[in-house]
Amino acid sequence: MTTAILVLRILATSQVLLSAAALLISSNLYRTRLLGVAVMLGVVSYLVSSPVFGHINLEVGPWLALPADAVPPLLFFFTWDLFEDDREPPLFVWLIAALYLVVALWVGLEMRATNAAVSIYLLVPVQLTKLGFAIGAMFIVWRGRENDVVESRLKLRLVFAASIGVIVAAVVATELVTGWNVPTLIELFGMAAIFLATLMLNLAFLRFNPSFILRDSRALASVSPEDTSLVDALNNLMSEDFAYTDHDLRIADLAATLKVPEYQLRRTINRSLGHQNFNQFINRYRVEEAARRLVNEPRAPVLTIALDVGFRSISSFNTAFRTHYKKTPTDYRKSRLADS
Repeated sequence: MTTAILVLRILATSQVLLSAAALLISSNLYRTRLLGVAVMLGVVSYLVSSPVFGHINLEVGPWLALPADAVPPLLFFFTWDLFEDDREPPLFVWLIAALYLVVALWVGLEMRATNAAVSIYLLVPVQLTKLGFAIGAMFIVWRGRENDVVESRLKLRLVFAASIGVIVAAVVATELVTGWNVPTLIELFGMAAIFLATLMLNLAFLRFNPSFILRDSRALASVSPEDTSLVDALNNLMSEDFAYTDHDLRIADLAATLKVPEYQLRRTINRSLGHQNFNQFINRYRVEEAARRLVNEPRAPVLTIALDVGFRSISSFNTAFRTHYKKTPTDYRKSRLADS
């Protein structure tokens, strides 16, 4: 059984390294490639650290295993980079990740290098934090699926991020329940699951996205006559009927109104209009109308304008406005009124 586990570790490692190599030479953004390769090297660290620990210097071993401990936060930030097109991770998440890495390294040094008993009051929070990052990654994938208009990313989002998240969550839960004394049979099934997940992941990329493009940054495609007429109808619906003012507007509702398949509308918004998610598309109309009203109605409260153009809250309005105009709504109003 030990030999079977070792073989499965080697097979899984080969699949992860294959993914890392494909991502490294892809045309994705530099940050996307860096985060993705870091996650995969962390998984490799987890797969190879246990078999070689007995043959390396005890002072060096914990440091070699640190990338494995870093996988959960790296997975979270990688998933955020892929699927949260308009926002940066909150500062508190970075702080939690930094604190977690410091504590995880210390726990690793104590447990792996000296075999000392580590307080349960440290061990449990570390494991729960790992689990939290994995669940957070899966939540990001789940909540953004409806608004995603990048066809390749939409097909792979659940297969790609959720499968890795499930693996991390399963590993962390097993370690939390059993300590680090994982029964051989459970380890065998765990390695088999990791190998199958990594194999299916690579097969999915070969089937749906052989160029390994995770974020579609291509220039706008040439617009077909069919798409031209859909773009015109879409612009009319926004500019003349002010459909964007509906707080609950969804891409499915828009497709039904335009009487086109939802996949065609997603493709047009992405390839013909250059947006990566539905919120980017709809918020452009909202903030442009808000900018007009901020100048033409100087006494109107910012919150009132934000709600009128379709935003649910002042915070989401401020974020979208700064993304588009590089200024807060108040600063934009002041600068435009001063110029006039």
